[in-house]
Amino acid sequence: MASLKQSLKKLGKNTQAVALRTTDRNLRLAVTGLAGAGKTAFITGLVNQLLHSGLTDTGSQLPLWRVARDSRLYGVKRDLQPDLTIPSFNYDAAIQSLTTEPQSWPVSTRNISELRLAIKYRPAKGLLAKLTDSATLYLDIVDYPGEWLLDLPMLKQSFQQWSAHQSTRKNILQRSVHFEAFSQMLTSVELAAAADELKLQQITDLYQKVLQDCVSNDGFYYAQPARLLLPGELEGTPVLALFPLLDLDELAFEALEQSAPNSFYHTLKQRYYEYVSRVVKPFYQDYFAKFDRQIVLVDCFTPLNRGREQFDDMKAALHGVVESFHFGQSSLLKRLFSPKIDKLLFAASKVDHVTRDQQGNVLSLLTQLIQQSQQLAKFEGCEVETMAISAIKSTSHGMVKQEGKEIEVVRGIELNERKPVTLFPGEVPKSLPSADFWDKQGFEFINFAPCNNQHTSRSSADFEHIRLDHVLQFLLGDKLK
Repeated sequence: MASLKQSLKKLGKNTQAVALRTTDRNLRLAVTGLAGAGKTAFITGLVNQLLHSGLTDTGSQLPLWRVARDSRLYGVKRDLQPDLTIPSFNYDAAIQSLTTEPQSWPVSTRNISELRLAIKYRPAKGLLAKLTDSATLYLDIVDYPGEWLLDLPMLKQSFQQWSAHQSTRKNILQRSVHFEAFSQMLTSVELAAAADELKLQQITDLYQKVLQDCVSNDGFYYAQPARLLLPGELEGTPVLALFPLLDLDELAFEALEQSAPNSFYHTLKQRYYEYVSRVVKPFYQDYFAKFDRQIVLVDCFTPLNRGREQFDDMKAALHGVVESFHFGQSSLLKRLFSPKIDKLLFAASKVDHVTRDQQGNVLSLLTQLIQQSQQLAKFEGCEVETMAISAIKSTSHGMVKQEGKEIEVVRGIELNERKPVTLFPGEVPKSLPSADFWDKQGFEFINFAPCNNQHTSRSSADFEHIRLDHVLQFLLGDKLK
């Protein structure tokens, strides 16, 4: 009897979810980006602006979001999320980090999470406007680690192809102080011999340190398998005892195919396919393929600071991710049975870290950076937009005199030292940097701490932003007419 009640309850929830999507009253927005792009801060800033919007807000905080500007927005509130198996996005903890002395940025995304908002508004067009003075759009915001996206290309690769691809990145892996130990231990293993679980784990631990070094210390992005960076619930499981076989040619792989089923080689090969089928594919099928709209946050400044190789690596990682997206214009039937991303926004984040006269350059650079990915999405029928934004503004702009000339600067609190800083961070290139550009670049993009700019009135948004209203209009405007 209890199991029948549970089944009926689950059926009721599924029916409700289907009904919302059938009437176009539900939208699933995915937020992602590579490490350091500011995903958690973006969601926190976006939700904060929405929760403080409504008829009491004249639209001054969000002038480009038409439903607010036209005073048709009754308000936004948090609602119970539909999927009880996904952790909730911890909005309250994020707000506490941003508002409690000393202010700090919210903890980075380490697992998938979800938050649902109910947006109540007055329809102005169509059948809804004739039938009712209010309607509600349920917005599900899904946050997930950008690192997990880097595994999606593995869906199309064999173990041999994946190993060969990692071999092309050996010059990057070698930068880690742990690479030599990893390489020596890997070389010492007889791949055709019977596998030893302890040895597999020891080599994996070294490879994990190599990946962590490359990402955290050297500023690279393309690390696979990504769950070695953020294992989550898979910490310590055999499916993560996995690493590529570097520098093996096709003849070596063919010879290893003849080894015993319990050999190191076949054990690694089996674990690769288990990882793809049990970790990568479920993530794609259960979450990724069900998104309606996607925003990809891009931190252009950190790789510009670090150098050419890191910048090129970010570009390659972004394209690898976008190739895995499921694009196409949505219809109601498609959204129920074969959902596709019909709007894609690439947003250069942290644009408040540069002077206002450089923000146009940031947008131009981002447009060229993702040009190949943008063409792919448009070819599949997806509407694509690029923007330069800041979800939570942490600096102020000013002018200083230098050698008799006034130059624009940014002012803020440096994140690590917690000291006030006034600087001109440098000129952002308008186009993809050429080979000789890196020899003479002189950037000083630094990380700023959140500033205490909260308003006393709860009828207005707590945080200043740059172009979040533009973001909202692009992603939600067509659903709130």
